[in-house]
Amino acid sequence: MCLTAEALALFLNLLAPQIIESSPGRYVVNATDREAHWVAVGDRWCSMAPQIDRMERFASLRAD
Repeated sequence: MCLTAEALALFLNLLAPQIIESSPGRYVVNATDREAHWVAVGDRWCSMAPQIDRMERFASLRAD
C-alpha cells in the first residue's frame, strides 16, 4: 500500500509521537501487534503490511 507524502504526514500526525521512529527514507510505527515500516519509493511512501499479513496467514495455515 502506498500513500502520498501528504497523506502519510496526516496519518502519522494522528498517532502518538512516541510510537514513531524515523530515519532518512523510513518511518517505523511501533503498533500493538508489530512494527509497520513506511519506506520512500519515489514520491510516495509505501508499506509492505498487506504482503506481510498474507505471509503470516499462510504460515499459520502450514503450522496447523
